Amino acid sequence: MSKVYPSNLTQAQFELLQDLIPDAKPGGVRAVSIYGLFSMRFSMC
Repeated sequence: MSKVYPSNLTQAQFELLQDLIPDAKPGGVRAVSIYGLFSMRFSMC
């Protein structure tokens, strides 16, 4: 389980961005959580 930071995206915020994120390539599997990736990115700002 990851830590919760004030800068993490809420689920509602992520849902707004989710439509802008392309699907994984055919036959591919994502190795990371896209939600976690965005939360980490916004914590670095």
